[in-house]
Amino acid sequence: MNLHSTLLGLFLPLSLLAPAFSGAETIDHEGTTYWIYRVDPGKEKVELYLGEQKGEPNTFPKLEARLQKQGRRLKFAMNSGIFEGTFLPSGLHIAEGKTITKLNLNDFVKTGETQFTPNFFLKPNGVFFIRPDGTAAVVESQRYVTLNEMPILATQSGPLLVQEGKIHPVLTPDSTSKRYRNGVGVTKDGRIIFACSMLDRELGMSNIYRFAECFRDKLGCPNALYLDGDISYIYIAGKSEPIRETNWFAGILAITEPLP
Repeated sequence: MNLHSTLLGLFLPLSLLAPAFSGAETIDHEGTTYWIYRVDPGKEKVELYLGEQKGEPNTFPKLEARLQKQGRRLKFAMNSGIFEGTFLPSGLHIAEGKTITKLNLNDFVKTGETQFTPNFFLKPNGVFFIRPDGTAAVVESQRYVTLNEMPILATQSGPLLVQEGKIHPVLTPDSTSKRYRNGVGVTKDGRIIFACSMLDRELGMSNIYRFAECFRDKLGCPNALYLDGDISYIYIAGKSEPIRETNWFAGILAITEPLP
């Protein structure tokens, strides 16, 4: 590099020197490989889809078929928050500004000492939401009530992996429960980062603590929300495997683009 190019680099805007925020990549953390998708809020719109009929299971191929009728296709897709056997979300679900299911602040009541608390009810749980201006947040569910936000999109799930830089108190680094994981984090400046285990039993298995740690320490997200576990699935056009039959879901978070 000559002196001229060195000096030129010193005076370039930081935005041109730094790597682009948006886009897809894989990262490794503590022996697990994750797909990462950083949303470009100026160019991409995240949407939240349920099945076409109430209580109908949702899959990536079904959603792709619906979109093609509208002249669009999937650019990115990942299953959203935990859901019930009715294929409706366990908690808050807002799509296009419309509330489909309400915020769930209930506690789980065990019927026996050996019964496990489901992930959704591992308090604190939380809400991921996007505002009309494209900025986003992940907040604790009870706090969400006090914010009086009017989001265009929201999904509630649990546990809240990272809250203001602190990992959920129930999670432990030595947990032997290793599964696929998927979740969403938000950076300090309100940008969205989606993460999902690589769908490979040798590469993609992780405990929830390490997943939370990845959001905080590798991805720079002081707040992050767990979406779901072993049924998790991700599609990134031109990067991941082609769209194929997935597990059944309720909500699917998606970014679409026009058909060529």
